[in-house]
Amino acid sequence: MSDLLTLREAADVLGVDVVTLVHVIDVGDTIPTPPVPKDFKDVVFAPDDIERFQIELRRRRFEDFKTEYADVFQEDDAPGARHLEFGPGWLGILMEFCDGLREFQNAGYRARLRWGKEKFGALRLFTDCADEIAAYVGERRGIAYGKSLRTCQECGEPARLRFGHSICLTLCDRHKHLVGEPDPSRDGIILDVDAWSRQQRGDQG
Repeated sequence: MSDLLTLREAADVLGVDVVTLVHVIDVGDTIPTPPVPKDFKDVVFAPDDIERFQIELRRRRFEDFKTEYADVFQEDDAPGARHLEFGPGWLGILMEFCDGLREFQNAGYRARLRWGKEKFGALRLFTDCADEIAAYVGERRGIAYGKSLRTCQECGEPARLRFGHSICLTLCDRHKHLVGEPDPSRDGIILDVDAWSRQQRGDQG
């Protein structure tokens, strides 16, 4: 059918890179209408698929969050700026953290989220806040970190840290395939890389 779009054509229409689009398909929650082949480079899209993928990409870019929380989310704009670089399943944790920042703002303190990322399967948030509340913001950052290690970063369902041979992510059973073949020496054994690293340093000391 001549109206089908190739992976590259669909990425161009959607304004994303091919890697991002392949990841969305690999997650499995939003997929093209034509059957998805094993080799993703052969994926094709029906014209009606584009709107569904636009909605999903908007969700992954946290567009609605950025509008709703514009008072406390001041996106990093420095050279080499970072953004919200994690899966949409952590949106609830992000909103809860920013609700806390609003409480500080309402009390007259500077408290803003600048950016965030996933690292070793956990949520890391970076803020700009008044010195007087830094410890309190840090405490709430720690709560968000802990919750992220129990929440699938793709869908928000209960999850645990999954270790593949080259990557670790916090995922539910439905999305665990994203880390590939489990590494039996670490998967299900290390559930918090930071805590495990501290323990290793302590044991060696």
